Amino acid sequence: MPFLIRLKALLSAFISFLNDLPRKHFFALIILFVCLLIISFLPSQSVQPQHIKRQLVLPIQSVAQDKYSKAEPIEALEPPREVYGNADIDFTGTREIQWIIKEGDSLSILFQTEGLSAAVLHELQEADKSHLRLGNLVPGQEIKLLIGADNSLLALKIKIDFANTLSFVLKEGAYVSLLETEEGVWRNSYFKGDITGSFYINAKEAGLSAGQIQQISGALQEKFDFNRQLRVGDTFHVLVSKQYIDGQYTYDSEVLAILIKTSRQTYSAFLSEDGRYYDENGKGLGKAYRRSPLDGRNRISSSFNPKRLHPITKRISPHNGTDFAVGTGTKVYSIGDGIVQRAGYHPAAGNYIVIKHGRKYTTRYLHLSKIYVRAGQRLKMGHLIGHSGNTGRSTGAHLHYEFHIYNKPVNAMKVSLPLSQEIPKKDKKAFNERRDGFLKEMGEI
Repeated sequence: MPFLIRLKALLSAFISFLNDLPRKHFFALIILFVCLLIISFLPSQSVQPQHIKRQLVLPIQSVAQDKYSKAEPIEALEPPREVYGNADIDFTGTREIQWIIKEGDSLSILFQTEGLSAAVLHELQEADKSHLRLGNLVPGQEIKLLIGADNSLLALKIKIDFANTLSFVLKEGAYVSLLETEEGVWRNSYFKGDITGSFYINAKEAGLSAGQIQQISGALQEKFDFNRQLRVGDTFHVLVSKQYIDGQYTYDSEVLAILIKTSRQTYSAFLSEDGRYYDENGKGLGKAYRRSPLDGRNRISSSFNPKRLHPITKRISPHNGTDFAVGTGTKVYSIGDGIVQRAGYHPAAGNYIVIKHGRKYTTRYLHLSKIYVRAGQRLKMGHLIGHSGNTGRSTGAHLHYEFHIYNKPVNAMKVSLPLSQEIPKKDKKAFNERRDGFLKEMGEI
């Protein structure tokens, strides 16, 4: 092992060299070694970066000598502002508040939190009487407030659901409302199934919702008994129209056509433009509409008037309905088949009910003393829904009744209603074409 021998010889020579050093030189060498060791552990001095600033001056406007280019100053970009209805609002000095409604929230709580007065809330509720949306807020709804520098409410916007947004904007000392409805796209879906037991269970298995099944049963309930007449092996075929907004299903739907095929015969129902169901020959499957929600002849104390002077606020305020001068407790009936869209209490309208009669017609009943129906309940024409009263902001006991066509109020006492039990002759051709279109989509013709 020559390497180890040479290494041992070198170490012996180095030790001999140290022993031969004078004592002063030996200690000097030790001190030098220690100093070098200490210096090696000291942190190095950091170099501070030098910031070089140069000012770049751009010309306010520079035009090239040729026809191809032109440089102009770029203005500062401001973030986009929230749009409140179709109003042109000065946002100077304003602040915007956004709330997501939770269980137990109300406009009263929101106004107290933001220091807004009860008088302003009162005015908003009066403006909302045309829509009846601020009385019963739903968890998940989004509300935006625009508040001025003097803490006055300039605008309020609420996202009601997928399709509807309601705005209130202060104009000339009064709040003006605007309901914006996104129509979206309606797409038809076809469902079919075999009866193996319960119609409800088989329909659910086919993909129909509980509300759609209820609509099917309601359409045929006077012609067909689903509990007694259905047998194993019978089939059902249903065409449903569903609303989509930005590709998302809004859960708003209509049953357009129904075929129940039994061993004996086929039962059919087709939805007409008037919101009622008819069989393949145009015969009505339910009772026709009635003109008035009250029995007998009753005096009208205030007629439909879009330019009426409000009896309480003394401002021009459209009277979108018909007021019947009846005492508290008078029975109020549904004027046609339909489904209860909303029922509850509103500070201005009092106890109220909104009934949807297909996609076209909607009726509203205000200032009731009693309500006997609930949201989502399906009704037949003549169903007792409540009693008249004097609830909300009212000058006396009466029934306020409204009739809307495609969400626009019309004169309920003059509107043309389908009052007969079958399709009128003048509408028969259009009905047949609509019926055949449904059957073609279902693969029946």
